[in-house]
Amino acid sequence: MPGSVRAQIAAIQAEFESRPEGLVRHVERVLVEALELAVHYDLDVERLTLATWGHDLFRSFPPDEQLRLAIEVGLPIDVADRADPVLLHGPIAAVTLRERFGVTDEEALAAVRDHTLGAPEMPMLAKVILLADKFEKRKRDRTPVMKAIRRLAWRDLDLALLCWADWKWIQEREHGWHSHPAHWAARVRWVAEHHAELALPARGEWPTGS
Repeated sequence: MPGSVRAQIAAIQAEFESRPEGLVRHVERVLVEALELAVHYDLDVERLTLATWGHDLFRSFPPDEQLRLAIEVGLPIDVADRADPVLLHGPIAAVTLRERFGVTDEEALAAVRDHTLGAPEMPMLAKVILLADKFEKRKRDRTPVMKAIRRLAWRDLDLALLCWADWKWIQEREHGWHSHPAHWAARVRWVAEHHAELALPARGEWPTGS
């Protein structure tokens, strides 16, 4: 079981030798975006690289295999997960990284687990991975609104997450898709925190004695 972060990254990359080339290229594009944000926000590059390579480890597996693996590793499975098993690939990867690759970095594991739907509480590393996954170059070329969300991420990760969630909500309404309960819980929290922040006094205008 690899011990150092660098060894863990190498072991995960070796697994991608059996993954589709298109998926490997996607992970590489996500890494480009994530590394730029990591430098901007002063995040640990090795930990971020670990999470980036780990996030889509099981993305290419067929739906029935995703369900089988989720049950095998003991994940709770929602009705929405059974309807769209690809949503399980992050949680499956997080458990696998811990149990098989010896990853104990909780923030990196959270980034892998929550990169598809988000979560009410997310470390900065997880926010960067989720956003980089959504606006890597091929995706933002296909969905131009991701270019605006990418620009926003350089100023405010939380607001960028909320804008992505709003876009996702519109997509779900337009196509008649259901919102996953886990994503909806995250969005509700993000909206509440955004409105709470707007209600705070401007910086430098805190009440005396606060």
